Amino acid sequence: MSETLTRILKRDKPKADIVESMTRTFFKNTSGDEAVISIKANKMTRTGHQNNLYWSLIQQIMLETANSKSAIHDYCRKEFLEIRIEEVVNSPVVVLKSTTELNTKEMGVYLDKIIAWVGNDLGIKLNLPDNWRKLVD
Repeated sequence: MSETLTRILKRDKPKADIVESMTRTFFKNTSGDEAVISIKANKMTRTGHQNNLYWSLIQQIMLETANSKSAIHDYCRKEFLEIRIEEVVNSPVVVLKSTTELNTKEMGVYLDKIIAWVGNDLGIKLNLPDNWRKLVD
């Protein structure tokens, strides 16, 4: 069984004890003889819960409008996120921002805009989880 341990490290805080503890915990809880340690910048990207809520919204809109998931996803990105025009071989290309690039706050604002659009403009009653407000604030 594979186990992943994640921990945020801060530049001005001690790290050696954290890494040692995580390593001991990993080998105690798995049968593997090797582990990989990877360090990356913390971008505070959207949370898993935000991602799940987003795709739930897209699915609900899809069922109500008979549009494809990818069409609704692209429409929302075009309407509610930054759009850039880039020249590629002397031809303008519309570049839509990816939702995977959004931090938690930006994703919350994006979700809020979609929920308002669906309720106000489309008149669709969404099935939202009880804690949805916490996910977008």
